[in-house]
Amino acid sequence: MTRTLGSLVTFIARLSTREETKAPAITAITFVVAVTMALIHLAQSYNFIFPSGQFKNLHIGFAVLLAFLMLLERTPREKVWARRWLVLLALLSLAPMVYIHIEYESLVNVRSFKPNALDVTFALLLLGLTLYAAAREWGWVIPSLSICTLIYGYYGYLLPGELFSHGGIVLWRLIGYTSIPYFQGLLGGLTELSAGTIYMFMLFAGVLKVTGGIDFIIKVAFSVGGRSRAGPAQVAVVSSGFLAMISGSVVANVASTGAMTIPMMKRYGFRPEFAGAVEAVASTGGQLTPPVMGLAAFLIVGITGIPYVEVMAAAVLPAVIYYAYLMLAVHVQALRLGLDARKINLAAAHDGTTSEAAAMTLTDACKEYGHLLFGIAVLVYFLVISMPPGTAVLYAIAMLLVMDGLKRLYRHRRQPLVGLRDVGRMVVQSLEAGARSGAQVATIIAVCAILIDFLSVTGFAQKLSLLMLEMADGNLFILMFIAAVTCLAFGLGMPTTASYILVALLGAPALVELGMPLLAAHMYVFFFANVSALTPPVAIAALVASNIAGGRFMLTALMSVRLGLPGFLLPVIFALRPELLGLTGTVADQIWAFTVTLVAVAALNLVFEGYFLTRMAWWERAVLVPGAAALLVPSLWAIGAGALTFIAVAGYQVIVSRGYKGSHKSNPGI
Repeated sequence: MTRTLGSLVTFIARLSTREETKAPAITAITFVVAVTMALIHLAQSYNFIFPSGQFKNLHIGFAVLLAFLMLLERTPREKVWARRWLVLLALLSLAPMVYIHIEYESLVNVRSFKPNALDVTFALLLLGLTLYAAAREWGWVIPSLSICTLIYGYYGYLLPGELFSHGGIVLWRLIGYTSIPYFQGLLGGLTELSAGTIYMFMLFAGVLKVTGGIDFIIKVAFSVGGRSRAGPAQVAVVSSGFLAMISGSVVANVASTGAMTIPMMKRYGFRPEFAGAVEAVASTGGQLTPPVMGLAAFLIVGITGIPYVEVMAAAVLPAVIYYAYLMLAVHVQALRLGLDARKINLAAAHDGTTSEAAAMTLTDACKEYGHLLFGIAVLVYFLVISMPPGTAVLYAIAMLLVMDGLKRLYRHRRQPLVGLRDVGRMVVQSLEAGARSGAQVATIIAVCAILIDFLSVTGFAQKLSLLMLEMADGNLFILMFIAAVTCLAFGLGMPTTASYILVALLGAPALVELGMPLLAAHMYVFFFANVSALTPPVAIAALVASNIAGGRFMLTALMSVRLGLPGFLLPVIFALRPELLGLTGTVADQIWAFTVTLVAVAALNLVFEGYFLTRMAWWERAVLVPGAAALLVPSLWAIGAGALTFIAVAGYQVIVSRGYKGSHKSNPGI
């Protein structure tokens, strides 16, 4: 019996996406929990099996349980007491999930206004477990803020000043607002969005990963960027942008793709700080890029009620400008350093081996992975026709699994049992991979929900918005500056989803109050929340990238700010030119705004690099700065002056570069 059980555990552990594990029993349990959680979400998305409150409870309960199991899985065997502690927490996490599930009808219909002692006990237990799980996975910043918010909710009546003072919340109501019986906080609206939409997209990303979508993206990146002078840097821009768009985590993307792209850029000749900055900026930009926008697009939809297709359409041109600027920057840097990647084998690794995905031709990659495009096409189509995102991604997941399953069955057509086993393994590994990452995101969103709900319940968010309006004294640009600083401050070190949720509550309402369109206001704070990952002193994306590159952190962070300049400028342009988001004007107006903005940021890029067709003199750079600024002003006279300045500098560069090349031809020894 023991031998049979041991064999079963080993078999299940081998099914896991974790190829090597020192704790097969924990890996097997984690695998079963992850797949179960994924299946519950798929079933709920298809047929709405559970009432909303029960489903949110299962979502956060499984997420916390899975978080502790994953921590246990990573904890070395030598740390006996740490492992025992995590086992205890994992077992405890089952209690509130089971209690709320069983008592759901009574909580909703009988004790919805007055919880009993058991309700309060299990609410406290769920709160403590979720805060601790999120802290262990994401750090103590968000959980600490949430704890401070709870203390503020209780002791607010003791605080002086109109901004901070409020009537206070009695203890049993305070605990009730965190989860049960009010189904707020951990079990509130944000958790519902997390369970019904964000988690489903994490499953979609897991399926893409297991079925080879990441290899396909890397191959496309090598095909697109590998033929340019800045080859490795362009590969990093394209691959990191695509992958970060669906991963939902800037840090995870920098750590995963950066491990390949950063050493490649360094070998090619880029400085460590520049290589790290390119990866950090490219990964950050993926969160701004439709159709998925690192999952934050669905948060914007959930908070504002604006249709998804409008959010996606508004983000297209800003994303193009962001990446065009970055691609131009790395190309100009390669020109300035005299590098040419077309003369080297980019697919070769530092040890002389070749990456299978990178070495594959684009034609072979399309044959191997092209079927995955059907799943992505299904997702985009259903989202565009305004199908609920959770349902749309369900069909996309089904399409990916079916298409990849058919490919595997065809490959093993002479051994059908082998083919079926391969398909089964692919399906469960896809669900496990998505469930693992989805659980991590679910815990931090749930903790953010506490923060958001209590800032609203106490009235602090509304008072802060009023204070910002008072400080701005009716001036939109002063308010934009205050909101930008607030967004950068509150976004430091936070995951993208968490930072946007917070700044959307604090900054966007004030901007809307002074006349900025609702979507423009949320895109404004969304951009600044994202680029906070590049901003010192924390600069979490640059920090991870500099560690991989072996470069100086502060220099990498400052380089990241420079390379990510559009992320800081575009939000301001949204106020000057709302047509860039498609909110006003005709299509022609939108194209015009896009064109002048792209030229303006390109000119600033050249100023920073100090290189155009050849090295630029100081006066050329000095002249281009006001010229670029003039292009951003919505006035034909200003745009005309800026365009003439740019043309004059470009013409001078043509003359100088031709003279430079001519001197080299006549004097080869120069």
